[in-house]
Amino acid sequence: MLAVLLGAVWGAQAAPLAAQQSLQSPPFDLAQVPMPAEPPAARLGQSIYVQNCAPCHGEQGMGDGPTAAELPSPPTAFADPDAVWALSPAEMFHTTKFGRLEAMMPPWQNELSDQQIWRAVAYAWNLHTDIGQVSAGEDLYGLSCAGCHGPNGAGDGPEAEGDLPNLADPATALAQSQEAWLAGWQSAHPEIGGDWSADQQRQVLEYLRSFTILPVWESGYRPGPGVVHGTVVQGTPGGPAVEQTVVRLDGYVDFQPVAAFTTTVDASGAFTFTGLAADESVVYLATLGYGGISYTSPILRLTADAPSAETTIGVYETTEDAAAIRIDRAHWIVDYQPGALLVGQILAFGSGGDRTFVGHTVDGVDVPVTVGFQLPQGAQEVMLENGALGDRFRQVGDMIYDTAPLVPGEATKQIIVRYAVPFSETNAQIGQLFAYPITLINLLVVDTPGLEAAVTGLEGGEAQDFQGQSYRIWQAADLPAESAVQVALSGLPAPGTADPRSAAGSASAGLPAAGQPTATFTPWMGWVMGGLALAALAGVLGWAWRNGRVQTHTRNQDLSRQRDELMRRIAELDDLFAQGKVDERQWQGQRAKLKARLLEISLRPTDSTSGS
Repeated sequence: MLAVLLGAVWGAQAAPLAAQQSLQSPPFDLAQVPMPAEPPAARLGQSIYVQNCAPCHGEQGMGDGPTAAELPSPPTAFADPDAVWALSPAEMFHTTKFGRLEAMMPPWQNELSDQQIWRAVAYAWNLHTDIGQVSAGEDLYGLSCAGCHGPNGAGDGPEAEGDLPNLADPATALAQSQEAWLAGWQSAHPEIGGDWSADQQRQVLEYLRSFTILPVWESGYRPGPGVVHGTVVQGTPGGPAVEQTVVRLDGYVDFQPVAAFTTTVDASGAFTFTGLAADESVVYLATLGYGGISYTSPILRLTADAPSAETTIGVYETTEDAAAIRIDRAHWIVDYQPGALLVGQILAFGSGGDRTFVGHTVDGVDVPVTVGFQLPQGAQEVMLENGALGDRFRQVGDMIYDTAPLVPGEATKQIIVRYAVPFSETNAQIGQLFAYPITLINLLVVDTPGLEAAVTGLEGGEAQDFQGQSYRIWQAADLPAESAVQVALSGLPAPGTADPRSAAGSASAGLPAAGQPTATFTPWMGWVMGGLALAALAGVLGWAWRNGRVQTHTRNQDLSRQRDELMRRIAELDDLFAQGKVDERQWQGQRAKLKARLLEISLRPTDSTSGS
């Protein structure tokens, strides 16, 4: 990835390392740094940093990104206060924009706008501090500094005398390092904070910096010229018109809520939101409650070039008739570890009707259920991405039922499930009966030497590479309801033996190292498999049908790079959780953010269209 990046930016993709190191970037020149019109928000720079800077500098700013070892010198560890002590934000901007070619850091001026660079710098800056330090600095500043410098650093405090510097002026503040600020402070009035510790002095400086760099714990959302026009459409013929109903518009940055607005639908079904931030970092979703069911718009984006958007929210009457339900797409991946198959599935349900299906009763479940799917016999460690068993999802025998309504349309409900199926020798079988018609189905079985697979109910079996791993692929289209798929595997590694991929030097996450066989099936196997299954299944969604039913779905390089990085991070996070290095609350929270980001990237328009 690093080589491709360098080649794309400055044409040195195939250049020898020595030649690359001989290149020089321009020295720091403050005149080449455009100051931001308003404080750059670290929150808005998080995804920019993660996608473009973290591969070298590390996600947490520790200088330990996956490509850091390939560099001639260690990248700056932004999380180390001492590493940024003598750096000004303006210097960080200059380096980011114009690069450090001698250190193999490319110039980002051709990839990112000045605003994006400032936001990435703001996020990188915040990696060495936290809300506790800034709050402590605010208290000290209020007691000893605000009287002259003012509550916001503008030099307009009630005790101000003479012409005091405006600490909130970007041209002044962003050009100063923490080290230079402290030297100026001690030179001008050493009596202020003379009895403070070095940590307390630094806390005050961190608070001063918040005047010109908005901390990551603040949303960064600002009203703007953005407008969203919408229409609520009654999708059920003969259904009543929708009016005087409240619509809510939520704004998200990195899928964390930052703003919320409400308005009312007029007699024609129309609604409008104004005064919105027209910023590419913010996405919007409009939501309407109708008949006790929540209906939402597609993801909406507003930018400076396109500050307005139009959307439609369809609402429907309800039904308890399940006849129109179908599975539009089913993706099924089978991997293994010694003693256990590791299985992941994505099931995308849709409805060809014109009413929202609210469910029917089944024995063993105390609430109406909508769709259901069968687990193979012996499935363990069942994990659902969209809810929990006993809450949204209910299990009766080998069936799992969803209780959430199913809205009309194609693939309006997506269920992701993972589970493990233990086996005792070197053979295993799994099977599934699908209760609904299936439009498209893919089965991927990991392809390793000695592993044999026999599949009934699907066609194919050819091998294809995906992310460095070979899979055998079976497919089918337009299967009727009650179709069955059976998979019989032989040549699997028996419990207590080493995984053959480990012996061959495989980099697959979660596999035991050579000479360290897995004794028996253990619960963590299902968790370790999570990132791998999600990564593979997300990739499947973009694959083309080779029988011509769907055109090839080609993403541009930028979206592909972002997607691959997010999938890698999900797999690493799952590994950390499996090893007990992060607790479940942290794991679930961070994983939800990464998944949401991955989904959003997958939904972005690409250079070609597809019906997949």
